[in-house]
Amino acid sequence: MYDLVLYQAGADIHVNDPLGGILTTEQMKQRDRTIFNGCITRRIPLVWNLAGGYQRDLNGTIAPVLSLHRNTMHQCLRAYGLDKTYKH
Repeated sequence: MYDLVLYQAGADIHVNDPLGGILTTEQMKQRDRTIFNGCITRRIPLVWNLAGGYQRDLNGTIAPVLSLHRNTMHQCLRAYGLDKTYKH
């Protein structure tokens, strides 16, 4: 049995990231659901953080990265049944 899971929810793994290029947005959502639901099911405490992501939009902003991080936060809220209070 594990005492604690440390999850670094990196966004640089996204297919459009210049340093990543592995997972689609939907695959990243599934990755997050797997982690959050797995910890809940197994009653393992979880500490997680948002990390990475080097994409830019046409204006040079990090909006694509923020969208990916928002997806991760939303998956966490859904897993813990808190998504009804989430305003995005």
